Amino acid sequence: MLKGRKTIIRPLETDDLDILYTWFNDGEFSHWLTGGWPLRTLLRREEIERVIYDDDPQRYAILDIADHSMIGTIGFGEVNVPSRNASLYIGIGEKDHWSKGYGSDALHSFIAFLFNSWNLHRLTIKTWSGNSRASSCYQKLGFQLEGRLRDAYYVDGAYQDELVFGLLKEECKF
Repeated sequence: MLKGRKTIIRPLETDDLDILYTWFNDGEFSHWLTGGWPLRTLLRREEIERVIYDDDPQRYAILDIADHSMIGTIGFGEVNVPSRNASLYIGIGEKDHWSKGYGSDALHSFIAFLFNSWNLHRLTIKTWSGNSRASSCYQKLGFQLEGRLRDAYYVDGAYQDELVFGLLKEECKF
């Protein structure tokens, strides 16, 4: 278990399935996470359960430290052991926790854990160009915009770019 100022990170549990199903089938959550409309056409309950037990990526729950309620999910995958790098993802599913520093706090703890305990050298995280909240969060934590995949997302009737951010261990200031 990892503790930040506002969040606790713990492994996902089977009891988390219902809340994950609700989030991943919510239009607004899916919009900001993937730029798309709800994944309900793609993700059934069984598919989400399978995701919990899959080893890649490693998935965790984000809890509000105040009441230990689950507010989001965080994880890493695409681990390249020889190069010591991995890709991150995060989603805050509880809308009343958006834009209040919970995502930044969870990422801060998780990044420190991955650099120090896993001895990773490089982390990557992605979003789409219309998600300025995510981009600001990543840059605030020291990530640099490293790439732009043009027209990689189709959102609300228009193409959007995929933004690729990277952070090296020696650039990490915490």
